Amino acid sequence: VMLGVFATSLVFPPSAIERIARLSEPDLPAHGVAYTRRVTQVWCGFFVVNGTLALATALWASDRVWALYNGLLAYGLIGLLFAGEWLVRQRVKAAHRHG
Repeated sequence: VMLGVFATSLVFPPSAIERIARLSEPDLPAHGVAYTRRVTQVWCGFFVVNGTLALATALWASDRVWALYNGLLAYGLIGLLFAGEWLVRQRVKAAHRHG
């Protein structure tokens, strides 16, 4: 479902991440719009990979491996993506403030 929502927002802008960003920054500059579009694309890629791994563990892995991936590792990866994006966003914001 999330892949569908995010991918659809790329076809029919504004992107999902841009909508979220505008909640705290209504006057998002053009570079911010481009950045949020890229982040939405990254999340789409994540959803494809995560969904593929979830399906693979459901079809071909043991219950233990399925539970480990879907109950722990997938959430860790989501957290890493959130944290990584936050760090990148801070650098992008700083570069546009000083550049």
